[in-house]
Amino acid sequence: MLSELFHIEIPSHRIVLNTIRIYKEVSGAELSRLTKYQPSTLVYILRSLKKKGFIKVSRVGNLVGSAGKPPTLWSLNPEMGYILGVEILPNEFRITVLDFACHVIHQEHQVGFKDLKGDKTAKITVSLINDVIKKLNLPKEKIIGVGVALPGLVDREKGFVHYSRRLSLNNVYLQTLLANNLNLPVEIINDANAGALGIWWHLDSAEPLPPNVVFLTLNEKIREMGAGFILNTNLYEGAQGTAGEIFVTLPSIIKLIEKGKKKFGEKQALIEFINEGGDASLLKIIECAKQNCRISNFILKSFSKYIIDEVIRIVEFLNPNLIVIGGDITEAKLLIYDYITQNVKKNLKNKFPTGVIVPEIRFSGTGIYSVSLGATSLFLRKMFL
Repeated sequence: MLSELFHIEIPSHRIVLNTIRIYKEVSGAELSRLTKYQPSTLVYILRSLKKKGFIKVSRVGNLVGSAGKPPTLWSLNPEMGYILGVEILPNEFRITVLDFACHVIHQEHQVGFKDLKGDKTAKITVSLINDVIKKLNLPKEKIIGVGVALPGLVDREKGFVHYSRRLSLNNVYLQTLLANNLNLPVEIINDANAGALGIWWHLDSAEPLPPNVVFLTLNEKIREMGAGFILNTNLYEGAQGTAGEIFVTLPSIIKLIEKGKKKFGEKQALIEFINEGGDASLLKIIECAKQNCRISNFILKSFSKYIIDEVIRIVEFLNPNLIVIGGDITEAKLLIYDYITQNVKKNLKNKFPTGVIVPEIRFSGTGIYSVSLGATSLFLRKMFL
């Protein structure tokens, strides 16, 4: 639930507010054109939203070659409130904080939480969120809400985690536990579904997305991919919330390293790093691959083959307009994008010689924070939709 301060009951007010959110900075005349509201109606709405602190005059624009009155440009008031988005992974957190104008004001990636599972999940998550709030000096009364994303079978509407194997959670009302201990509004969601919402709500431009979008996430710690579906512009979670679960196990990085050593020898950047006591994380592998480490590139190619197979299955089953790849693997975009897209196109052409257009494939522009950013969308939906 949103607090009374952020609850906007009148639909027309939400529409105007959301239009300003999308266009970042917009004049009254442009708002009238975009929303189809009469100027007199719009003046009343803008005054009401300004009085409540939701919007502000950002600046006075210019009228090139005109002697008329320069237009007043409106924008969201960033200091009105804040939203936290948290992704929980085995032993680690990724956090994104937005202001009311949807600017990212803080992101961090914390690792090393060995007890982050089972009964301790809620307690550790609460402690982390409180630490972030304190560090950023965020007034609690201005926190709109905390969106939490995690792997597993999550009933978003009930705030219930049926099962999360990686976090050892079974039948837990995680939303209630977090909300009661934080004394803040909390929403929970499956990680891939959060990523799908993030694609929809955090566009870099006002151009709308196509109606059917699939978000495919790959994180090293999960060892499985997940998919979030936007179908006909709505998040599709399935009858019991299982939509998008992919149970194909990704290859073990340790086993791939051993295969790579047999193929290319040990005089490679990744092996030198490991021999010096370093941890062979996927992000480190990507870094070494950028240095032309053949073992690292072999590992990325192996992961890419799994992505290619899943993309083809998704196209065969849903035939979406757009597929967006997120998670840890996004850091390898420049290394694997061409390989993935070319092989998807080749395989689909073999399956469908005519009649099927290969969907656009993108990598998420928000990198490893695609899911935590998406988790903030749970509260954007409540305010603006």
